Amino acid sequence: MEQPVKSDEISIEEEQGLVASNSVYGFLRSSSKFFVSFLISVLLVRFLGPTNYGYYTVVILYWGFASTIAGLGINSVVQYAISKYRAQNSTSKLMWAVKHYFILVIVSSLIASIVLFSLSGVIASIYHSAEVGYLIRILAFGLVFYSLSSNFTEPSFIGFQKMNNSFITGVLYDFLRIIQLVVIYLGFGLVGAIKFYDVLYLITATVGLFLLYRSMKGFPKPAKPEKGELTHFFEYRNFSYVMAVISLSYGPVIALFLGAVAPNISSVSFYRVGLIMAGMLGLPAVAIGSAFFASITKFFERKQFDGFYKLQRSLIKYSFLLTFPLVTASIISAPKLISYLYKASFIGAEAPFIILLVPVLISSLFGPVTQVLSATGKQKYAMYSVITGAVVGIALTVILVPILYAVGAALAYLAVTLSTLAVNLILVSKYIKIELPYKELMKATVSVIFMGIFLYLLLTFVKRLAYLPLLLIAALVFYVLMLYVTKTLSNKELRFIIKLFKADKFVKMFYKKY
Repeated sequence: MEQPVKSDEISIEEEQGLVASNSVYGFLRSSSKFFVSFLISVLLVRFLGPTNYGYYTVVILYWGFASTIAGLGINSVVQYAISKYRAQNSTSKLMWAVKHYFILVIVSSLIASIVLFSLSGVIASIYHSAEVGYLIRILAFGLVFYSLSSNFTEPSFIGFQKMNNSFITGVLYDFLRIIQLVVIYLGFGLVGAIKFYDVLYLITATVGLFLLYRSMKGFPKPAKPEKGELTHFFEYRNFSYVMAVISLSYGPVIALFLGAVAPNISSVSFYRVGLIMAGMLGLPAVAIGSAFFASITKFFERKQFDGFYKLQRSLIKYSFLLTFPLVTASIISAPKLISYLYKASFIGAEAPFIILLVPVLISSLFGPVTQVLSATGKQKYAMYSVITGAVVGIALTVILVPILYAVGAALAYLAVTLSTLAVNLILVSKYIKIELPYKELMKATVSVIFMGIFLYLLLTFVKRLAYLPLLLIAALVFYVLMLYVTKTLSNKELRFIIKLFKADKFVKMFYKKY
């Protein structure tokens, strides 16, 4: 029987560097997604128009729906199992977990692919469009590759703390989306865009598996864990799966229900555009939260809670510093931002976009904290927050969407996020103290207020829409200067950030005392 190896106390500085390094890769992935994938999405919306993009959204959501059902909670348990066994230095059991769940993903996604293909006609009848059924049948062929990427390789990278691999597959995905745009531009339209997804995820999954193999190279033969450990993982997987299935009632179902009851399929486009834009602004916080997951498991496995609290406060601060100015600038410039990116025909996305920015900001504060239940194996309790969100989501979707359409969908999603977060924090507070760095957060708030005033004045005097990107960049530069003036970031933190980005030589060119 393999015994976990006890190692020395975790170095906070080393762990902070590891989390920060992985956060940088996650943030670079976010930047790639923002500047490449987001740009592609903008052009895709422009090429397809409100009606076709509504059908595109519906089809993609059913595809994601099927993938979630096929996932069986595997993505969460892979992430947790790898983190746990790495913390215990139990490499042979880690190998068993990777190989076991790889086979499980293949089998479950094959079954889901067949079911999705069989139900395509029924789904098409809901939206009174035979084309919807045809497009879903196309996507059913690529479901296995999509599931491998989302349910296996991505959570494996998080567990291994190899976010550089996640960055590689993410940038590859963005690059391939450029080719997808070319396909549409050449006249293949909506059908061409959907067909290309099968090819896209085949390539992405192949590269992801290769990178994962490299991460595991040299490990011993897999050794099956003991019965007690298996029972724990099965329970974790079951609760994760129930959570994933329940979450479908307030994720894609909101958009799918909106498409079924709204007088125009364009309402789905408005809601979806607002959701995508808000989601992009939340990516820095998501990157930090993902990078923190494995560290939480490590600290709790070794019962080193002081280090956990120190790192938690630091990550909350950085998550808020990155997200708050982006959210504020987007709210102030929302009408012009949507017109600039999507044309005036998508101005209906303005209200949903602003509403959906609220949970993005709140999640930037508590994102690192909400990882605690999953990272410590308490999926049973994490499930309670998801159930709460589902109940709220179903109720408000039925009430608000038929009346307010895209705005009602955004309000329902906001209520779901807030209720889910509230229950999660109540449960987390039973295991840890939720410590916020209030002083640093107040300084950041002051900096954002001044930045907001500065941006508002710029938008008042500069009317031309073409100058909007320059105005937003100027506002963010002003925000960084305010952080320096208010001393929100210490000299030690600035040096750490500069070193992290390998920018030492560049800084010395302008500041020789560095």
